[in-house]
Amino acid sequence: MIILFGVPRDQPRGELLIPAMPYTADLTDGDVVGSPDAPVVIELYSDFQCPACKQFVTNQLAGLVNDYAKPGILRIEARDIVILDAGGSEESLRLAVGGACAAEQDRYWQYHDIVFYNQGRENRGDHDAAFIASVADAAGVDRAAWDACIARDDVAAAIRNQTSNALSSGIGSTPTLIVNGEKIVGVPQYADLVAKIEALVASPSPDASAGPAASETAAP
Repeated sequence: MIILFGVPRDQPRGELLIPAMPYTADLTDGDVVGSPDAPVVIELYSDFQCPACKQFVTNQLAGLVNDYAKPGILRIEARDIVILDAGGSEESLRLAVGGACAAEQDRYWQYHDIVFYNQGRENRGDHDAAFIASVADAAGVDRAAWDACIARDDVAAAIRNQTSNALSSGIGSTPTLIVNGEKIVGVPQYADLVAKIEALVASPSPDASAGPAASETAAP
């Protein structure tokens, strides 16, 4: 069963909360949302089990997409990494693999949001294969193609490699946002993030595409 966003989350396990989603086919390209020509780019480093990432997604992401990505001001590039798996658990990895396979069908952002709105306990078995498959179904993937994708070794290897690269570049916690080269660690105040976006639009930096991180800001 799929439960629409707005219904209290006291349903039995197996039901999903589905948020109102601002994504249209012309706005998304795999794990990217927004125009390729947008003057502001956020690289969003997340772990699907991260509670702070859930806070960012459920409180801020839709506003950023509606107010800045849709008008062509902002592009958000997802960078899913695996830093919370522990004790033999691979829940974060399996969730990220599911997202990568949804991205191959341009259903990444639907999958992404449904995972975060239904995030369970960390490394306690809540994000098992049945849960991930139910998210994929709710996100509208072609299940045969998605099932074949998640079975491929190269998909998990790419997630591990992305994680290793992030750690090597100094990204060790989630969420981390790289906004036109400036690193923001943690969940920023929405008003502060909006002010930064608007300032970058008003006075674009020549180093906007320089990559992670000319400077670093810790979110309050």
